[in-house]
Amino acid sequence: MLGLALMVFLAWLGLCSNFFILEVILVLLASYAAWNIIGIVNTRSITFYPDKIVKAGYFGETAIPIHALVTGYRKQATYFFHGLERNIRESIKVSVGCLSAELRLWLKNYHRNVYRVGSFTPPISANSVVSIEFGKAVSSFRFMAIVTAVYLLLYVIVGAFLNERYWAFNGYAPNLPEVPLRLLFVGIALGGYGILRRLAAPLLPEPEYTVRLRRAHQRAFRSALVASGVAWLGLPLFLLCGNKLDFYLMLLIGASFYYDFYPRLSDWERLLKNSAPSAQLVQATIPRRSLQVSLALLGGLSLASYAGNPADFRIRQNNCQDNNGNIAECQSSSSSHGGSGSSYHHNSIRRGGFGSFGGSHFSFGG
Repeated sequence: MLGLALMVFLAWLGLCSNFFILEVILVLLASYAAWNIIGIVNTRSITFYPDKIVKAGYFGETAIPIHALVTGYRKQATYFFHGLERNIRESIKVSVGCLSAELRLWLKNYHRNVYRVGSFTPPISANSVVSIEFGKAVSSFRFMAIVTAVYLLLYVIVGAFLNERYWAFNGYAPNLPEVPLRLLFVGIALGGYGILRRLAAPLLPEPEYTVRLRRAHQRAFRSALVASGVAWLGLPLFLLCGNKLDFYLMLLIGASFYYDFYPRLSDWERLLKNSAPSAQLVQATIPRRSLQVSLALLGGLSLASYAGNPADFRIRQNNCQDNNGNIAECQSSSSSHGGSGSSYHHNSIRRGGFGSFGGSHFSFGG
């Protein structure tokens, strides 16, 4: 909370400086720091399951499956991404500075053991269809971010011009009531939110794969345009009323819309899976059941935990004998040796690859 108060004071210094380049830099720096602090305060818990990582917050939760896990390291934080590092909307940040030494060690062990699942589950390739199409959607949002940066530069130029020309700038429409005018612009911003919700709705079934994909890209571009357009409303409102806070208010609302409707990789995976020409055929011939997927993930984690010593989970055929003492093919422990054999294998399974250590520190709160 002291950090948030410090960021507000830093932004106030920028607004009072009347040096517009310094003002924009200080406000953006304070906003970035405040965003990170709010992210830490919003984190209620981060739980590491064998098949997924779940971050629970006051505004919802984020889950990342282990089979699509990608990690990234910074100086003071560890990031977990769903599929690609560009997928910032489906990511979990663990601030290392907020962890004890024991939890830091546990986090390193988790990455070293469970993340080894990537050795036999191929990550999303940069040349895959999902990566390419998702990259196009992200490019639309990044292009609008560049346009918004040019918009900030335009504000600096306009603000410097007005500061030189007017001793006290009260807006070009001082006779208009300020409160109804601000409410009008806020209403336009809320209307933009409604448009963004409609653009984020699932697409209607289309017989043509290319048509559905083209419409998805059009929606992504329009979402970026609407979110950025809400941020661009600040400059006209500033010119009408002459208050800098109006400019940054609309910029803040537009930035929140921009982040909330940023492309998610899971949406594009679902879109490409359902709209591919052979999707229905594959689904009809090889049905997928959630239990099968869960067992495959848990089995993959067991393989990852024993990757250092493959002999621990391999069955050696020359150790099996029949009733007459001759060498025979080994049977499953659950069918032929269901007594002590199955009990031994059950007790030797290590949770998350850490044995009893992983069981005692299975989750931690943020």
